[in-house]
Amino acid sequence: MDEITGILRAKIARIGTLSEGPDYYIKPLDDYANRWSEILVWKKTHLWENDPGLHKFIDKKVEILGEIIETKSTITVDYEFVRSLD
Repeated sequence: MDEITGILRAKIARIGTLSEGPDYYIKPLDDYANRWSEILVWKKTHLWENDPGLHKFIDKKVEILGEIIETKSTITVDYEFVRSLD
């Protein structure tokens, strides 16, 4: 399992569709910050729903444990555990 630390943010995506809802991103504060300005965090709910495991940590410094999937042009985190570092 991989680990990443940063500030968790949410952005409303798919505006104007039936699946409009939040996408979660982490602004990395560790080694990933050298390569990525933000990283998509996959949520465990439907596209239009808030993820209760992530939503309570918006705008907080967090540590995420999970699988980090990095390609040449994208990076995502399939999270298993999130905890606040504040």
